[in-house]
Amino acid sequence: MIGPADVEKLRAICAPEPAVLSLYLPVPLDPAERRELPARAGDLIASAAASAAAPIPGADRDTVQQLVAAHGRDWPGHTVAIFACGELGLLEALPLPAPAGERAVLATRPHVRPILAALQRCPEYRIAVIDRQHGWLLSIAGDSVETIDAPAARGVRSPRFGGWYGLDSYRIQQRVTELARHHYRDVVTILEREARAGGDRPLVIGGLPESVGQLLSLLPAHLRQQYAGSFHADPHTLTTARARELAGPVVADWAAQREQQLIAGTAERTDTAVGFPACLAAVNAGAAGLLLIPDQGLIPGFVCGRCDAVSLSGDDCPDWGAAARPIPDLLEEMAVRVLDDHGQVVAVRQPPWAVAAQLRFPVPAGQVPQDTP
Repeated sequence: MIGPADVEKLRAICAPEPAVLSLYLPVPLDPAERRELPARAGDLIASAAASAAAPIPGADRDTVQQLVAAHGRDWPGHTVAIFACGELGLLEALPLPAPAGERAVLATRPHVRPILAALQRCPEYRIAVIDRQHGWLLSIAGDSVETIDAPAARGVRSPRFGGWYGLDSYRIQQRVTELARHHYRDVVTILEREARAGGDRPLVIGGLPESVGQLLSLLPAHLRQQYAGSFHADPHTLTTARARELAGPVVADWAAQREQQLIAGTAERTDTAVGFPACLAAVNAGAAGLLLIPDQGLIPGFVCGRCDAVSLSGDDCPDWGAAARPIPDLLEEMAVRVLDDHGQVVAVRQPPWAVAAQLRFPVPAGQVPQDTP
């Protein structure tokens, strides 16, 4: 399954001419429908070539169709991203962690916008499954589930033996409570260690309500900020696959809420650029710290061959369109440039504007084109 490292690898690829084919192909579950995939891939590739007004080498087209025919059965229910360029020796097929619409793009570099949206909505995350004596810590990345650690509480005698050992039930219960709290703190310690090593990831807590609440109450502020939600289940009957199944909707809701919070927060800020004229100026100036773009559609645009400015039309850059080069998706180019400037890009479902950006610094009014549609 694709991850952030794959995105960085793809972003480093660039051809001198539009020769890199990017194909996003949803793979149906029905085997009968999968037999039509190579033909559908061919149709999308032909459409990309027509839009770019540039030929796609027959070898690249044939290679992609053969790849789909041979391996379509390996990706049922997933959208697969395929990148091909014989000139660069590029051929990659990467299933996405979230659905994406079908799309084919021919450009100078791989088209990564759908991958950014998929990783945003299905991020890597952690699950802490907890009860009074045991904890299971899981790391989830796509379909992969790995156990981080499995701390266990120190053993205690059963309360029913209180009289036999000369201790009353109250003292035994106090000891049980003390050890249980120590066990929860062990889990928190491991979560802190993982956060330091692997960065911020959403955290889901699973278990019986009492255990979930107790672990949550012990989380320090920085871990509480990562808390995405919880699910209730008996840890003794829970498999790792079932834990992932229960945590998936929690993380999806967290991602959707985060998206809405970013939209609301951007709308409230005074250092926000809204619409293409202001956002293009911000991107060209390197001022966009956070770019919010729609997750659907392609918007053709231009890159100036002299000043490298991106624009909706070739005549609204400082060089008046001299040597303007068409690009298939302006939003893709804006996103890549913001990432290159160490900014953040968020794909938004049904945004209230065409595009928006939070600014690092103001952009002079003279740099904002006034006649951009």
